[in-house]
Order: sequence, then structure tokens, then C-alpha cells
Amino acid sequence: MKILIFSDIHGDLRALEQLVAQPADIYIAAGDLSTFGSGLEACGEILRPLGERCWVLTGNHETHEEARALCLHFGFVDFHRQVRDLGGATWAGLGYSNPTPFNTPGEYTEEEIAQALAAFEEAKPKYMVVHFPPHGTVVDQVSFGRHAGSKVLREWVERFQPAYLFGGHIHECAGKSDRIGATQCFNVGKAGYLLEI
Repeated sequence: MKILIFSDIHGDLRALEQLVAQPADIYIAAGDLSTFGSGLEACGEILRPLGERCWVLTGNHETHEEARALCLHFGFVDFHRQVRDLGGATWAGLGYSNPTPFNTPGEYTEEEIAQALAAFEEAKPKYMVVHFPPHGTVVDQVSFGRHAGSKVLREWVERFQPAYLFGGHIHECAGKSDRIGATQCFNVGKAGYLLEI
């Protein structure tokens, strides 16, 4: 089974068309299809042929209401704060981001992130797809020595050790990976990451 995970399209329809052209069984949009909510409909039209094979997370540029409406209109799966079984393994999805200096519509406080992650503890997901990265890693470094990821997510990953954590959000880190204990962390970026299970 092939799962193609991508993030931070921000209305780049050509990049989205290239992703959809890649053969996969499931496509996971890990947030920020739009820029401040603009362009979601156009992205939905490109993703339309995928139907339920497209799972959508909100990024910090969309509200959950906008992403949910997109999913209902085009027949996609709303993956925000959800747990799903795929290929005999548990997957969990969490959109939005930790606070940013840009006042975007989809931001959680660290306390809200902790509450959202607590709901996944019993499921013990093997695969996590989270729009924002854990703090203090290669995948959250916005400049030398400056990290913008979530400390709460970092603590959660250290404690529960999913096998994989996929996300985006920090554009400077697209395509990079790091490890937190047994957890392999990827910033999938708009080029995406193809996982075969």
C-alpha cells in the first residue's frame, strides 16, 4: 500500500496536480492547502477524483470549519483529530499549529495541543500526521539555532514513540527528517513523501 503525504501547498495548483498524478492508494493533505483560506475550492477541484482516498488536515491557514466543508463538498475524509485504521496499523491526524507570529486562523495554544494529543493516547498510533513539528528538531528549525515547533508535541512523541510522525508547517525544513528516540519525523513539504507499507 502506498500513502502519499504532503503539506503547505498554499494554492500552488501545479504542485498539487503533480502530487495527484503520482500513483498512491491514500493521499494525505497535512494542512495549508490554502493561504488564509483562499484557494481551497480550486484545490478541491484538483483533488476531487481522489474522493475518500484523500484525507485532509487543517493547517494554520484554514479553520476546521473550512476544511470540513471542503471534505463534505468533495467527498474527502476529514482527518483532523481523528484515528483511522489503514493497512492494519493505527493512524492519527491533528491539524492547526502551535502559536505563530502571523495570527493565522488555525492556531492552538500548547494547552489545546496537549488536550488534542491526550485523545490519541489509548489508540497508540503507529503513524502520526500533524501539521506542525515537534520542537528542537531538524524539522522545526526556522534559522540557525531557532526552533518554532511545539514543545508539548515533542514531549508527547518522547513518551509515546509512534514509529513515524509526518508534518510540515516550517517551509524552510521541507524534505528534512530527524529522529526522536524510535520516532522518525519528516517534514513532507509540498513535494510530499511516499510511504510504502
